[in-house]
Amino acid sequence: MVRAVWELWPLLAVFMAVLVFFHSSEFLLAATFNREGLSWDSLLISQPYVIAMVGALTEFALEALFVPAWKAQWQISAAGMVLVLLGESLRKVAMLTARGNFTHKIRRRQDSRHNLVTHGVYRYIRHPGYLGWYWWALGTQLLLVNPISLCLFACVAWKFFKERIEDEEHLLERFFGQQYTDYALRTPTWLPGIPGIVLAQGGDTQYTHAMNRAS
Repeated sequence: MVRAVWELWPLLAVFMAVLVFFHSSEFLLAATFNREGLSWDSLLISQPYVIAMVGALTEFALEALFVPAWKAQWQISAAGMVLVLLGESLRKVAMLTARGNFTHKIRRRQDSRHNLVTHGVYRYIRHPGYLGWYWWALGTQLLLVNPISLCLFACVAWKFFKERIEDEEHLLERFFGQQYTDYALRTPTWLPGIPGIVLAQGGDTQYTHAMNRAS
């Protein structure tokens, strides 16, 4: 059993490297494109996030100790690593495309330098940074072969992004008006169950009517 557990340490090392790269690169890109908003929060390490990752590591340790064979499913770990790389790449491409228009905190007031980005990856995916982060988060738990944390991460992250996107899109519709509405109608989020804009007035009904007109 001890030998089996020891053989899993490379997997844990890869996981830690994934975390270090994600958070350090987030901070670096924030420092490059949004220096005035740079803070320790730019590392994207919050208390709920730490609790979630500690829980994931606890699950990994307990399952590695008592059922190490579960963790030796290298095909699942490989699939998780692929998802991590896809999510990381998508998010970083989104940040590099949006440049100073990408911020870790939702803009509550319109800035004269704030432009609606609809080119590049944004032409095909609305909120590609969120979709990339979602893939990345699920990929980390597949990498560790953590079935419990995978389910929890999927549910909690989905709820977080649903609420955040609804909040953000109210503001974007207010900032950019019909320009944003038209963009939202033609560009999906590709996040399951988070289909579209929630307008400041009219809500889902107005969205449905607009979709009908567009079709």
